[in-house]
Amino acid sequence: MNAADQVVFAQALDRLEAAIPWQLGSLPERRFAQRFNILRNTVHAGRIEALRQVYPAVERFLGADYFTALAALFSSQHPPSSAVLHEYGAHLAVFIEQFPPLADWPFLADVARLEWARLQAFHAADALPLQLDGLGEEALHRLLDVRLQWHPSVTLLRSTYPLWALWSGAELPQDNWPGENVLVWRQGLQLKTRKVDNSSADLLEHLQHRKSFSEAALVLQAQMDMAQLCARFSMLVYWQVFS
Repeated sequence: MNAADQVVFAQALDRLEAAIPWQLGSLPERRFAQRFNILRNTVHAGRIEALRQVYPAVERFLGADYFTALAALFSSQHPPSSAVLHEYGAHLAVFIEQFPPLADWPFLADVARLEWARLQAFHAADALPLQLDGLGEEALHRLLDVRLQWHPSVTLLRSTYPLWALWSGAELPQDNWPGENVLVWRQGLQLKTRKVDNSSADLLEHLQHRKSFSEAALVLQAQMDMAQLCARFSMLVYWQVFS
């Protein structure tokens, strides 16, 4: 099989609706079709199972049968770019967001984003976390002017939907449910997922791009006094979200 034939064969495997490449087979058409469909179904079953492992909360909302159908459609339209399937599914949230039959469930895309963030945190690079233990008073004061950055595993999701509650197992959101912020990161080898208030989320966002605590405090002092800012900063450092 030459390179061009390999491309045709791979494209036919990727898309469930693609025509069977009869010209590449040496068997009778019916036998070739049976064997090719077995192979194609096996390929897509592996992708669907990989998505199922990453998106259990999405499946919980949709049900197993609907999720399988959705994952099959996604798999056919967005084949993986790598043979490593634990990296597969990054675009499912956008796919859900743009999928007309789920237009009445706009929150589901954010649930998918949260689940993908957890996978990314699990596989993120290691980095030494910022720690306050053992620092003297002078060092702590200097720390206020140190430019910080998030740990590589950190993702902050700010949703207009009750994202934490939905991911945790709540039923469909009600009209009066407020939006929630969810922080995802890895603390050592432990995957962490926490709901954070708006003030903590604002502070985190200001510290995302190598800003110091002092710089962030100048911007946020209208929202919080210094005691509140310091308390939230200490909590975030204790959680090891900075490196």
